[in-house]
Amino acid sequence: MSTATKTARTIVASGSNAAGSTTRGRLDLSTAFGGYLTLKITNGATGPSVQCVANVLVAHNATLPAAAGAGSDWKTAFSVGNGTAANAVGEWALAIDPAIMHLEVEFTGNTGQAVTVEAVFSELTSVS
Repeated sequence: MSTATKTARTIVASGSNAAGSTTRGRLDLSTAFGGYLTLKITNGATGPSVQCVANVLVAHNATLPAAAGAGSDWKTAFSVGNGTAANAVGEWALAIDPAIMHLEVEFTGNTGQAVTVEAVFSELTSVS
C-alpha cells in the first residue's frame, strides 16, 4: 500500500490587496508531485471600481524565477476575476499537475477599494 505525504503551503496569506497594487506569491514545485490550489478574493462593503483578478502563472525554468507578471519567465495558466459587487466572495480551486515546475499566484487590477486575497496549496510532497 502506498503512503502519500501532503504539505499545506501558503502562497499568499489572507490579507489586503490595496487599490492599484499587486500581491504575489510563488512556490518551487520542482521536487513535488503537484497538488491542489485554492484562491479567494473578498470585496469590502464598498466594492472596487475595477475588479481584482487572480492570475495563476507557471514557469518552466530550472530554478525558481523572481516574482513577476506574465512575460519571459512566467506564463499565465488561469485567470479569474471577482467582479465589483460589495461584499462579493469568490473562491476557486485548481488541480496542479505534477509536471508543473514553478507556480505563482498574482492578485491585481482592483481600483478604488482594497480587497482581501488568499492563495493556499496542498502539495503532494512524496509517495512511498
